[in-house]
Amino acid sequence: MKSIIFILIFLFSVSCSKKVDIYNFKGSTMGTYYSIKIAANSLDEEQMKIQIEVILKEVNQVFSTYIKDSEVSRLNDYQGDGPVSITPVMKDLILLSKQINKSSDGFFDPTVGPLVNLWGFGPGGKRKKPSDKEIKNMMSSIGIENISIQGNQLSKRTPGIYLDFSSIAKGQGVDDVGLVLESKGLKDYLVEIGGEVRARGKKPDGSLWAIGIETPSEVLGQTIQKVVHLNNQSIATSGSYRNYLKYGNDVFSHTISPKTGKPITHKLLSVSVISENCANADGWSTALMAMGPEKGLEKANELGLKAYFLVKDKDKFKELSTTNFGKSL
Repeated sequence: MKSIIFILIFLFSVSCSKKVDIYNFKGSTMGTYYSIKIAANSLDEEQMKIQIEVILKEVNQVFSTYIKDSEVSRLNDYQGDGPVSITPVMKDLILLSKQINKSSDGFFDPTVGPLVNLWGFGPGGKRKKPSDKEIKNMMSSIGIENISIQGNQLSKRTPGIYLDFSSIAKGQGVDDVGLVLESKGLKDYLVEIGGEVRARGKKPDGSLWAIGIETPSEVLGQTIQKVVHLNNQSIATSGSYRNYLKYGNDVFSHTISPKTGKPITHKLLSVSVISENCANADGWSTALMAMGPEKGLEKANELGLKAYFLVKDKDKFKELSTTNFGKSL
């Protein structure tokens, strides 16, 4: 009798359970697009859309150099000798940037903004090839070590230092949206901003979220080189094949090496990094991109990063990956 009751209860609970659907939200932010998928029994889509837009606006208001009264713009404009107050989210991203900068031997540095502008990228950039003298003069104000944090106060050792978080802010935005979803009890989701992704939980059919890594091309999403399945992980990709400038017959990547003050010239086309949090993956993909294939692969293996490299090899692509990257597939 007990077994019959158990079966009846089980059948009743299954029949009464609500179907899990995927709710999709799309829009624009940070000069690119966002796409969010949430697996849930039910959801107030209108309210969720509003909340997503609010958090993305808040992230932009902190980190966008294109917004004149954003927090980062106000910090960049500040020329005083004393410390200035910063928000907790700004503090956290600066500390993470300092950590990646140190571990990458200086190949990741969000103070390269003036060099980005000098080469014609960024909000203040002029489309002209700079001279070696101009680059050398600008290099004197580069270096995140010239920024210190005490409590919620930031101090500049070099008054003219300029912060540009474009290489890591999208990852931070992805994480912030994900944390808001989790605070509302939503455990199964995929958040993407311009190719940077955070995945948690699973799809309604119980499978992991699948993410495609693009084959390098000037056309967005033309072909997929590799598919990875994220198990409560994030992935970010940096590439040199889509955002570039051409001066005469010379083509220059938007990735500026903090070591030389010049665009990278190696044959590495893209780097994808898998990490628990998207901001960390975003920063490291930029750092490894600046390093190049050989040095980047060596550093990634040394630190136990999960990284996947696509390198130009004549008219083909060569795939390289760290020893533990395959565990993510």
